Amino acid sequence: MEEFLNASRIASSQLTSYKTIRVILGNPTCDLDSAICTLVQGLLEYTDVKKQQLANVAVIPVMNIPEKEFCVKTEVIYSLKSHGIPLSLLTFRDQISLQNVHSNCNKKLELILVDHHTLSNEDIALKSLVVTIIDHRPLDPTWLWPNNVLLNVETVGSCATLVARNVLQNNPDILDAQISSLLRGPILIDTYNMSDEAGRATATDVAILNTLEQLGGLTSDRTETFEKLMHAKTDINELTLEQLMIKDLKVTNGIPLVGFPLLVENFLMRENAEEVVEKFANERNCNVVVLIGQHVMKDRVSRDIVIYSTLCNQLANDIIQALAESIQPFFNLELIKKIEKEKFTLCLYRQGNVKVTRKQILPIVQKTALLHRNKNT
Repeated sequence: MEEFLNASRIASSQLTSYKTIRVILGNPTCDLDSAICTLVQGLLEYTDVKKQQLANVAVIPVMNIPEKEFCVKTEVIYSLKSHGIPLSLLTFRDQISLQNVHSNCNKKLELILVDHHTLSNEDIALKSLVVTIIDHRPLDPTWLWPNNVLLNVETVGSCATLVARNVLQNNPDILDAQISSLLRGPILIDTYNMSDEAGRATATDVAILNTLEQLGGLTSDRTETFEKLMHAKTDINELTLEQLMIKDLKVTNGIPLVGFPLLVENFLMRENAEEVVEKFANERNCNVVVLIGQHVMKDRVSRDIVIYSTLCNQLANDIIQALAESIQPFFNLELIKKIEKEKFTLCLYRQGNVKVTRKQILPIVQKTALLHRNKNT
C-alpha cells in the first residue's frame, strides 16, 4: 500500500507526465468504509496498470473532503495509523482539481466512484467521466447511468465487501495481512460486528469476511477489533460541537443529514448545542436539518432522530410525516421532545426499529424534498 500511495502522490504533483488520470473517489462523508474502499480499489487499479505496463496512466485515490476536515474522521485515522499507513501520503479533494484535469483537452480523466453512486451539484459536470461504480446502496432511480458505466452495485452491509470481492476475483495476491485487515475493519463496523440485532450483515458479507481472515492470516478477535474501531469512532473528546456536525455528514437535495456517534438527545444536552445546529443551518442556507444519532454498547444499538427546522416549515412536516408513515422500512418512531425557540423548532424522536440506518432514511428525505419542490414550482 505504501508503495502505491507514494506513487500516487508523485503522480498528483506531476500530472503533465500522464495521458490518463484514473481517480478513485470515495463519498463526501469519508467514513471508514469509504476511505478504505478508495485506497484498496486504488491499489487494485494500480497493480493492474503496472501489470499492463501502462506508463502513461496515473492512479490516484482521493479522500472526498478538504484536508482540514480529516481530523474529525477519528476511526479512519486510527485504522490507517494502526496499519502503518502514513497520513501524509493521502490525497484530499482540495489538493487536486478534477475540473481542471477534465478541462485539459490533452488529458483523459476516468472516475471510479466507491461507496456512492450520485454526484453533488458541484461535480455534476464530471458525470460523463465515470467509468465504474462500486456501491452497497440501492440505486437511486433519479440517477440513470449509461450502459458503458460498469455498475457493481449490490445491497450488502459494507462497500468493503464488494471491493474485497473485486480483489479476490481480479488479483487475490495483494490480499496480504495488511490489506485483509484494512478491509475487515469497515465490514465489522458497518455490520456492527455481524450483529443479528442490527440485521445488516448479508451472506456475502459473512463469506467475504471469512475469506479475508483466512487469506490474511488474521487471528485477532473480531469483537476486540470492532470495539477498538468503535472506540476510535466515538472518541469525540477532542472534537468541538462544530466538528461533530461535519464528522459524518451527507447532503441530499440541499438537506443535510448529520450522523452522530452518540444519541442526538445527548448531543443537545451539551452547552450551546442548539445554537451550533442553528448556525450550521444558517451557514448552509438550509431550513431543514436531519440529525441522526446512534449509541452502540457491545452488540446493542440505540437510535434517535431529530428534525431541525425554521418555524412554520412545511417541508419539515412532510419529512416527519414520511418517516412516521413509512412501512418499508418501518421506523417505529416515538416523539420524545419538541423544543420550540424563537427562530427554529427541534423535534426529537426515539427510533424503535434500530435496524433502520441513514442509508434507508436518505432516500425518504430525498423523495420528500423532491415532491415538495415540484409542488411549489
